Amino acid sequence: MVSTTIPFGFALSSVYGSRVSKTTPTPMRLDEALIQRLAIATAKMSNTRTGVVGYLQILSMISQCLKICCRWPAVLLVWHALGSAGLLFAAERGTPSTSTHRPASFPHRIWAACDFEWTAPDYGWFGIAETNRIPAYPGNRTALRATPGPYEKVSAIMAGINPVPGPRMGKENGLFVRYFLKGGAKAVFQHFSLTREDNWHIVVDDLKTNQWSELALNFTRDAKRNDGSAERFGEGERMDDFKVIAGSPTQAANYELLLDDVIFFANDPSLPPEPEPFPNRVILLAAFDTGPKHPYWPGDYTIAETPPEGAFWRTARSVPRRDGPQMVVLPITPPRPVGAHTKLRFRFHLTGASSLTVQIFDATVQDNRHIRLNDLKQGRWTSLYLDFSRNSRRNDGTPNSPFTAGNLVDDLFFFVEGEGAKTATLHVDEVVLFDAGIAKP
Repeated sequence: MVSTTIPFGFALSSVYGSRVSKTTPTPMRLDEALIQRLAIATAKMSNTRTGVVGYLQILSMISQCLKICCRWPAVLLVWHALGSAGLLFAAERGTPSTSTHRPASFPHRIWAACDFEWTAPDYGWFGIAETNRIPAYPGNRTALRATPGPYEKVSAIMAGINPVPGPRMGKENGLFVRYFLKGGAKAVFQHFSLTREDNWHIVVDDLKTNQWSELALNFTRDAKRNDGSAERFGEGERMDDFKVIAGSPTQAANYELLLDDVIFFANDPSLPPEPEPFPNRVILLAAFDTGPKHPYWPGDYTIAETPPEGAFWRTARSVPRRDGPQMVVLPITPPRPVGAHTKLRFRFHLTGASSLTVQIFDATVQDNRHIRLNDLKQGRWTSLYLDFSRNSRRNDGTPNSPFTAGNLVDDLFFFVEGEGAKTATLHVDEVVLFDAGIAKP
């Protein structure tokens, strides 16, 4: 929802955004305390859509009545009082404060994702596979259905994931998810931080019901810590369980919940937006940041604990092929279906060579599809988007062979080519194979 209510009764805030306990309020002068109380009383009686300018006008009149000179010192005092009363904030933490629609741009990082088209050791699903009532788009075969409730003594129903081995969050963290909810329009979306040993959550109370819908949430801006702490979960902290909880236990018979295409992502506010639109579905995600290589990061490469400067944390470092040139190979196990428009985003750092061949094995047609990259910049981290639906070629030379939605893929290769290929070093990171949706002509 887009909150328009003024939040009363929560921890006091200064204009700088710090939060203190209601039981230990910040000491203030008598006139400031009086203005703050008047601000709260005025806000309670006023239309909540009045806005900050309206409240400043109201408080200016109040201050005149109190014979407080309304020059700049008094204006700053009023501004501080508004902040202390919480009137400069759109909503209390724990509820969404702005639009919950799909983001426009591809995230700077995707740090956890599940489309429920595959299972893996230790990667937990809180629910069961659903193959009938699913979002209708090309290549989609499976969603997650919550098991019948109640969920312990907590709620009517619960569904979610445990994205082992605990991926690392970014600077500004968000969630995109498709959902189907029956029984009520309110649910709690929360996930756990292994670093903090606490959940944070957002309550959404105007969800669409009885239909597949989409939701995007900004956890860094809007989430509330379950333990009441004000400090945000930060960059590098490790995530654990994600859960969607709805209804009371006594209402379990009336509730139904399904999830699909869960995407946790992070953006860096200091960087420009990515040129690619937000993905329709994530098919494969590999960031290599946590957990031992076996069993979590199978394939032909080593984990670089201290990669070149500019990496986020760890990376995949190339190893030699039998014939000598360097490579990174990521198995896609089990094989997964591609979508209507299959693309690949990855970051790489290459030294000693300037050419790569990136290819995917299409298990449905039993041939690789490749894209050759030349004149690559060396010695720097670079992000690339490759369009395999439009620009890849079959290795066996078959012309005009479409990369059809639903085709299964089971390996992703990065081959260093050309001069220097045997002695080069390739680092690969933030690998996202994704469906961009229906391709535009």
